Amino acid sequence: MKIRDPLSNWSQPGAVTLWGEGVSPSPQDAWLDYVNYYVHPDVVSVVGRLLVPAFVEHEGGVFLRNRFTLSGYESWKAELGEISKVEKMINHQHVYDLFSTDDEIAEASFESVANLMAQTLRLALCGSFSDRHFHVYVSNTDQDYGPVVGFHSVGTSSSGI
Repeated sequence: MKIRDPLSNWSQPGAVTLWGEGVSPSPQDAWLDYVNYYVHPDVVSVVGRLLVPAFVEHEGGVFLRNRFTLSGYESWKAELGEISKVEKMINHQHVYDLFSTDDEIAEASFESVANLMAQTLRLALCGSFSDRHFHVYVSNTDQDYGPVVGFHSVGTSSSGI
C-alpha cells in the first residue's frame, strides 16, 4: 500500500486536536468529526473558491480574478513594466486580511492556511495552465503583514510550479 497526499504538509490544527480529545467517544479523525459538527456546507463552498481560485489572462499575464481590475493592472504596469512584476503585485494575499475576528488565533494556524493556500494554488495553476510555469510562494518575514501567499509567471524552465 502506498499513500499519496497532495497536501503532505497539512496537519490537524491544535485546537481541533484538543476538541477531539475532549469528546467521548474519542473520534478516529477529529478533523472530520469537527467538520461534521461545526462546518456548514456553504462555508466549505466559499473556502473551496478561496483555495481553488479563478484566473484572468490578460496581455500574457495570469491574475487572480477576484484581485484583477483593468485600472489596477494598467497602473501597476505603468509603474513596474514587467508582466511578472505586475502579477506578483496583484496576485499576493495577506492571510491576516482573510480573517476579521477578535478570537485568539495561533500564528501556526495562519501559517497553515498560507501553506494550504499555496499548495492548492499550485494545483489550480497546474490544472488551468499546464503549458506554463509559475512561482508560488509563502512569505512571512518581518517586512510582511503576517503570512503572504502569491504567485507570478516564470520563464519556460522547469522550475516553477
